[in-house]
Parts: sequence; structure tokens; C-alpha cells
Amino acid sequence: MKKIITSLFAVFLALGISAQNFGVGLDYMMLSGTMVKDADGNAVTTVDADGETVEASSSSAVLNVSYTHPLSEKLDMVGSVGLGMGFGLVPMKLGISYAMGAIDINAGMGLYTITDDSYVPYEGDLVVDGETKTYKGSSKEAGMNFGIVYNMNDIGIGLGYDMIKGDGNTTLNALTINLSYAFGGASADEGGE
Repeated sequence: MKKIITSLFAVFLALGISAQNFGVGLDYMMLSGTMVKDADGNAVTTVDADGETVEASSSSAVLNVSYTHPLSEKLDMVGSVGLGMGFGLVPMKLGISYAMGAIDINAGMGLYTITDDSYVPYEGDLVVDGETKTYKGSSKEAGMNFGIVYNMNDIGIGLGYDMIKGDGNTTLNALTINLSYAFGGASADEGGE
């Protein structure tokens, strides 16, 4: 995991040596789905190392760093890597942002690594060429996200929705409130350089 985050950071650094296109943010993710609560609304529980029952958190505060690569005057490609606290996850997102004055419309996809203790990947048997093989699912999930951000010079306030996991049996979604800061000033469509 450290190699992935280090590699992504190196790529972001290579795309723009100055801090002009970088930003930092704090996302508050309000999670829903069967990974957080069961069908009756009860919190999912796990047993920690001390033998105590612990409920899965229904929220996560995510610190993230992002890089914005301008594609045209109003269209940007945005990549970000974060670290979630509360319900443990590491979101790595890539998306498109379309600027309409001070408002940006965002859509993208991401790889979400679920690090929370309450998540146990599915294990089972799979028959391949007449031979039964045991497999274990991954803690990495591909998802989609979309949202809207209101920009006030370098500071942005946003609202978004992340569809992290949804295979029919296990679901995890998040309504996200975002606060971000872009280094280097206003974007080109707001009169900055």
C-alpha cells in the first residue's frame, strides 16, 4: 500500500513541479450500506484484539492531497489520494471537473482500499476446469463518484456522493461534505493563471 501511495505521489509531483496545481482537502464521509448497518439497522460489529465487540463506524474523515491538470479553459482532470479515519479506507480517485464560474461539476472513478477491521473479504470455492479452488476476495473496490463544489478563490466547499461497493450482497456508499484548499491561487477560468 505504501508503494502505491508513494508512486501516485511521485506521478503527481512529476506532472507539476510547482505547487500551483496541488491542493489539500478534508472530506467527511457519511457512510451507508450493509458494510455499516444490517437490514434491521443494527451496526455491524467485529471483535478486536482484546476480545471486545466493536461497532463499525458509520463515518470517515478523509485527509487528501490532489493534483489538477488543466485540459481546457473550463475542463480539468483531477487526481487525489486520501487516508480515511473512523471507518478505515484509502480512496484514490481520478475524475473530470467542469467549471461554470465559481461552481465545478465533478464526476469520476476511484479505487477504494477498505482497511477497516469490520470488513472481511468474501471467501469461497470456485470450480475452474473441473477443479475446485478456494479464493478470497480483495479489499480493493472500484467505485464511482460525482459532486459539486463552490469555489471561493483558493477555498472550495463541496457536496458529493461515492458509490464504493455494490455487488448485490455487500454495499457501501457515502454522502460526502468536502472542504479543500488549492495552492497557487484561482483557476484560469476565474481570472487566475
